[in-house]
Amino acid sequence: MIFFKKNNDRHFYLFEKMTQQSRHKVFYEKFPLLDTIDGRFELLLIHVILLIRRLRNQNEVKLSQDIVDLMFKSIDLSFREEGVGDLSIPKKMKKVGMVFYGRTETLNRILELKEMHTKHQELSNYFFRNAFLSNSEYINASEAFVSYILGFEELLETLSVEEIEDFSFNASEYFT
Repeated sequence: MIFFKKNNDRHFYLFEKMTQQSRHKVFYEKFPLLDTIDGRFELLLIHVILLIRRLRNQNEVKLSQDIVDLMFKSIDLSFREEGVGDLSIPKKMKKVGMVFYGRTETLNRILELKEMHTKHQELSNYFFRNAFLSNSEYINASEAFVSYILGFEELLETLSVEEIEDFSFNASEYFT
C-alpha cells in the first residue's frame, strides 16, 4: 500500500512534520530514549497528541481525525512490512488504539492543569513511566523532557496550521 499525497491533503503534511520531529536525533543523543520501535512509537504519539490538541482547540476536528486515521494506517502498514500476519494485525492495532487513546486522555488531563508545579510534576511522572520505562537512572531526563514538551506545545499554539506545515522545527531548542 502506498499513500499518495495531494496538494489539499494537509493531514499528510502535518503528520509527516510530527513524524520528522519525533525522529530528531537529539532525543536519542542527549537523552536515553530508546531508538527502538517502542521508543519511536512513544515519541510519535507524544507529538501527534500535541498536534491533535492544538487542532481541536482551534475547532479543526476533521483535520485532527484525518491525522489520527493516517497514523493508524501508517502503523498498520508498518506491521505488515515487518511481516506480521493478517490474523495478528487486528489484535496489534487494538492494542495500539488502546495505548493511543489512553495516552491522549492522560496527557490531556495533565496539560489542562492550571497549577504549573503540579502540571510539571505530573508530566515528569508520565514520561518517567512511559518514555523512560520507570528506570530510576532517568528521572533527570524525564524532567528535561517536560521542558521540551511544554515548549513544543506552546510553539504549536502560536502557529497557524499553514505555519506548522512550513515550520522547520529544531527539537534541541526546547531542552534546558
